[in-house]
Amino acid sequence: MHNRSGFVALFEEPLERERIEAIVTHWIVRYERVEQALPGGEGGGMATMEIRVASDIFWEEYPQFRIAEGDTFAWAYLAISRKSVETTGFSTSGIPLSLEILLELPRLCEIIDEKNEERLAQLEKQGVL
Repeated sequence: MHNRSGFVALFEEPLERERIEAIVTHWIVRYERVEQALPGGEGGGMATMEIRVASDIFWEEYPQFRIAEGDTFAWAYLAISRKSVETTGFSTSGIPLSLEILLELPRLCEIIDEKNEERLAQLEKQGVL
């Protein structure tokens, strides 16, 4: 059984379309596959489409991406005009992919482990999350 891992990344400024395109382009170059969850999956399931270039992004207020490397994948949850990206995935023997996909992103200020409830509560109280 795999243990779940998750992180919250904080950026200097709110994410806007141009910055989200840069993040997704970074993932496309760095990882094997990037997919975007499409809204309104049939039967409660989630449909995805592969993103090969930033212009493939389906724009919505809360875009979600699945980033895959081999058999491992992580989900990234973004929100237009927010300063944060949340990720989930599974723990591995090395750096979890849910953390790795955040490490080289530009203008990143802080990465918080989802288990750090005190820091996350503080950010929620400040209206950052």
